[in-house]
Amino acid sequence: MTLPVAELDRASGAPIWFQIMRAIESSVAEGVWREGDKLPSEHALCAHFDVSRTTVREALSHLETAGIVTRSQGKGAFVAHLPGPSSWTLPSAPSLLGEYSEDGRSALTSTILRSGIEPLPSWAAAVVGRGEAGEPDGYGFVLERVRAIGARTAVHVVNYMPRRFAGLVPDLREPRASLYNAVTRVAGVRIARMHRTIEAAVADRTLAPLLEVEIGHPIVVVEAVAYDGDGTPIDFSRASVRTDRLRVSVDTGFDSAGMSGADAAGHYPRAREAVRPQPHRRSNTTAITSKEHIS
Repeated sequence: MTLPVAELDRASGAPIWFQIMRAIESSVAEGVWREGDKLPSEHALCAHFDVSRTTVREALSHLETAGIVTRSQGKGAFVAHLPGPSSWTLPSAPSLLGEYSEDGRSALTSTILRSGIEPLPSWAAAVVGRGEAGEPDGYGFVLERVRAIGARTAVHVVNYMPRRFAGLVPDLREPRASLYNAVTRVAGVRIARMHRTIEAAVADRTLAPLLEVEIGHPIVVVEAVAYDGDGTPIDFSRASVRTDRLRVSVDTGFDSAGMSGADAAGHYPRAREAVRPQPHRRSNTTAITSKEHIS
C-alpha cells in the first residue's frame, strides 16, 4: 500500500503525531486511500516516519475520534466512510451561521471555549460595549466556540454581543443549541438584517490547533454584523471555516414577503451527509470553496 509522503518538520512547533495525522488525512482526502482500505500497520508507519509506536498510536487515535479511520483489535486501522464537504448556505436574509436543521436545532455540534463579560475589540465596543445604564464602557458578552460536523471540526467562531446576552449561556451548553434561536426564543430579539464579509485566509498559530490543521492551512473567514428590527447592531462575529470539510455558499435572493426563522438562518445538511441544500426560488447561489474555486 502507498504510504503518505514523509514531510515531517521536526523543528516545527506542531507535534509529530499531529503532522502524521494530517499526512494520513491528506492521503484520504486526495483519494490515495479510499473507504474500506486498510492502513499500513503501526510498525510500517513507525518505520516510514521514523517515530515511536506511541506517536503513531496518538495520531491514529485522533483520526479515529474524528471519524476518519476505524480501528479493530488485531486487524488494524481502516479508512472510514467520509462524505464530501458539507455545505453552509448563507442567505441574504438574516442569519449568522446556518444555525438550524430540520428539528430546529443546529446541525453542527458546538464546544464552548469561553463565554462571559469581557473587554471588546475597539470596533465592537464602539457599538455594543455599553453598561446597564447605556453608557459606553467597552465591555460586552463574548462567546467563543468550536463547531463540528459529527466529530469533524469545521468552524471556529467568536461572537461579540451586548452584555445582556450573557444570560443565554445556560441555553447554549447543549451541544446542538442554536445561538440565534436562543436570541429570539429567550431574549425576544428578532434578527432583521445581516451584513457579511467573506475572505480567504490562512490558519495562524492560534487558529491552527483549534481547527486541527497546520499553520498556513487555507481557510475562509466570514465576518458578520447582525441587526435587530430597529436597525441596531446586536452581534459582531468572526467565523473561520475549514473549507475542506465545509463549503460556504451565498444565496443572493430573498422573498419580499419575509422568511421563517429557520429559513432565514441558513442551512447545513445533517451530519455525515453529502447532500447539498436546494436554493430558494428566485435565488442565485455562489459556492466558495478552497479546493475548487473562489468566486
